[in-house]
Amino acid sequence: MSIMSKVTDFIATCPYLEEFQQLFPKVELDKLDEEATAYAVEVTPAEPIVKRFANGDTLRQYVFSVCSREWYGTAENVNTSEFYEKFADWLEECTESRTLPDLSGKLESKAIKATTYGYLYNAQENKCQYRIQCQFLYYKRR
Repeated sequence: MSIMSKVTDFIATCPYLEEFQQLFPKVELDKLDEEATAYAVEVTPAEPIVKRFANGDTLRQYVFSVCSREWYGTAENVNTSEFYEKFADWLEECTESRTLPDLSGKLESKAIKATTYGYLYNAQENKCQYRIQCQFLYYKRR
């Protein structure tokens, strides 16, 4: 299974997704539906190797965004902002408790975090897109 799939499966375990089930009914990979309400994990281009060790091992990153499309309005925007704040806190708690995506073989999860706050990315008449950028760090043995 790919790193992307492992991260997406992990994101789907966020307890706040259940709370906001009406906003985000299911997780997509690199595909954000045009209709509200939808959410997806999208890959963000970035250098994969953060650090290379003398023995050939590497510290790597998987950079991604959690994106959502929902109805655009005052009440909806407040709910969405609340979700993204809780989501960022959850990622931080997961790193602190070492509850991370389950990797195997020569791969070992190290950390997952939000690198931005959730923000309004695009707004149309009655729909908008929010996103939060994130980083997953993992160690790869040679």
